[in-house]
Amino acid sequence: MTEFTILLGTVTIVIGFILLFADIAHPGLFLLIPAAVLVAVGMLLLIAPDVFYTNMLAAVLVLLAAGAGGAVVALPVYSYLAPRHAPIASTVDTLTGLPAKVTVATQPGTIKGKVRVRGEIWSATSETPIPEGTDVTVTGGEGIILKVSALPPKEGA
Repeated sequence: MTEFTILLGTVTIVIGFILLFADIAHPGLFLLIPAAVLVAVGMLLLIAPDVFYTNMLAAVLVLLAAGAGGAVVALPVYSYLAPRHAPIASTVDTLTGLPAKVTVATQPGTIKGKVRVRGEIWSATSETPIPEGTDVTVTGGEGIILKVSALPPKEGA
């Protein structure tokens, strides 16, 4: 039983580290806590394997304590590793005044035009026709339709 316990503890730790590295590569907190719990349980299997065989209630309590301990350790680590940026919420109000580029020519009175703002494609309209590739500025809009106007030509261009 001892060899099996050592193997089980080692495998549990390895799986925990694989999940930990997977979560670091693609943060989302979905894998970090289970990874920490698996590492903690694996270490307990290696340090005190008899706990899991002599008293089932003690084993359950140890697993719960390992889970809670793993969560307590994992949350600060995750908050340190997680990318920090303000939430991005694109609305007409947050986009007004920003530069954009026409990806599909705009026509007055239609919403067939498209512009790229902050890497997002939005339907657009304008007071005058604006050809594809033109730099524009967002002047307003309604709902999911932006109103744009062409930027003045750059000096020397």
